Amino acid sequence: MMANKIRVNLTVDPNLWQLAKDKLPCSRSEFFENQLKMFLGIEDDESEIIKDIQTKENEINALRDKLCHVRKSKQLKLESNKSMEKAMASLNRMHKKYGKIGENQIRNLAHVHKVDFDDLKKECQDNCMNIFEFAEVPKHDSVM
Repeated sequence: MMANKIRVNLTVDPNLWQLAKDKLPCSRSEFFENQLKMFLGIEDDESEIIKDIQTKENEINALRDKLCHVRKSKQLKLESNKSMEKAMASLNRMHKKYGKIGENQIRNLAHVHKVDFDDLKKECQDNCMNIFEFAEVPKHDSVM
C-alpha cells in the first residue's frame, strides 16, 4: 500500500453513495482502492493478506459457534421428545385404566421427566384425554 495518497473527486449517484456507506464492511475510499487493485491486478501487501485471513478466521469461528448451537438445540429437542414420550406412556396407562387423569398427575410426571407442564397437558388434550383438576394418585395393591 502506498504511504502517500491523493484526494480525488468522483461523481456518484447520491443513493448509491449512501447505500455503500451503510452496506460496505469498510470505508468507501478503502473499497474503491481495493477494487482498483483488483482490477489492475496489484498484489496486496502482507498486512492486507493477514487482515483478510483474520477476517475469514473470525467468520469461520462464528459459523462454528452457530453450528454448535444448532447441534446442541437438536440434541436437547431429541432428549425432550424422549422424555415427553415416557411421560405420555405413563399418562396413557393411567387414562386407559381409570378413564381420566388429573392435572396433579400431569404436573408430577412433567416434573419427574423434566418436561414442560403446559406442553405435556396440551399433548394429553390433543390425545382426547379426560383431564380433571385433581385425580387420586393410583394406589398399588399391596400384598399382605
